[in-house]
Amino acid sequence: MHKKLFFILIVVLIGSSSLAFGMAAPEESSEQQETESKQASGPEFSTGPNNAITDVSGIEVGHYDKNYTGTTVILARGGAVGAVEVRGSAPGTRETDLLDPINLVDQVNAIVLSGGSAYGLAAADGVMLWLEEQGIGWPVGGGNLVPIVPSAILFDPGRFGREFSDRPTAEFGRKAAENLAEGPVDQGNVGAGAGAISGGMKGGIGTASIDLGNGVIVGAIAAINSGGSTIDPNTGLPYASFLEIGDEFGDLKETVAAKGTGEQIALAGSEPVKNTTIAVVATNVKLTKTQARKIAEMAHDGMARAIRPAHTMFDGDTVFVLGTGELSPEVLKQEAAWGYMPANINKIGSAAADTLSRAIVHGILNAQTVGEVKSYLDAYPNVK
Repeated sequence: MHKKLFFILIVVLIGSSSLAFGMAAPEESSEQQETESKQASGPEFSTGPNNAITDVSGIEVGHYDKNYTGTTVILARGGAVGAVEVRGSAPGTRETDLLDPINLVDQVNAIVLSGGSAYGLAAADGVMLWLEEQGIGWPVGGGNLVPIVPSAILFDPGRFGREFSDRPTAEFGRKAAENLAEGPVDQGNVGAGAGAISGGMKGGIGTASIDLGNGVIVGAIAAINSGGSTIDPNTGLPYASFLEIGDEFGDLKETVAAKGTGEQIALAGSEPVKNTTIAVVATNVKLTKTQARKIAEMAHDGMARAIRPAHTMFDGDTVFVLGTGELSPEVLKQEAAWGYMPANINKIGSAAADTLSRAIVHGILNAQTVGEVKSYLDAYPNVK
């Protein structure tokens, strides 16, 4: 026993002496270190071709706005499994109970995001009638259809010089539906984001997407009307700018002149009880209602990451999720001891959170000053 301990001690001493005399293992090359760093951080993803929710096949977006208020429609032309998660304490919603996994309807035709506070829920009426004319909806017998159109609103009445009674109606929903299109999506002061204010600065509509490989796409669109700020007052940069893919946000840089002013802008310009960020996440993967609900829960983390604070007593923060069913989750090839499906849902949910964060950044970057309410780029002129 003593001989064995003695032998171990000699080996340790020899090893220490070798290090002391400069006999350490050769350093890795910079190329090796870069390769290992990339492996440690995981695969690099890209955006979809339009970096928009419309990169999910079958999803179309249409806006309509007038006099600094408006409506945005997200259409799943072939239908989609839907879910919703509400975490703000002042929501305004329609047809969300049917999205509960225990309830019958498992196909959504469109989601409506609108300004106008609770009055703006009327915009969904126009979308329903338009869909009925197109023969899109849930069959109820006798050749009749009922379009399934959940909706959420944000608070913007009375802003930018208009009367409180000047708000979206069914006509807004119909006109937004008539503007539905695939491809690039207009951002900023359009649709449901036309009258939005975020943390005292101009809010708006933003969208983004991510390509997870093997044909799997996750996209998001958000109308940002938050009580909290999207900007870090210590850097002048959006909180979620670190999630940038490629150079999608452009050449943003810290702006010394703006340091410490972001919080002051938010406090001076915030309007308690006049808030709410509403969003839709879509993927071309086949989901159950329960799986879609879990992804909606995870996507809210993206909102909390991009807006501080989020989910407050004065926000009605709501996230819808749509799964168009084009691909099986198996194509993601995720594996875990407890089953591939939970691992696949984890991956989609994580991507949904990051993509929603990025959509919020795009909404802020594309917003434009209205009157005394400055856009981010005007409030932080040195950031670009």
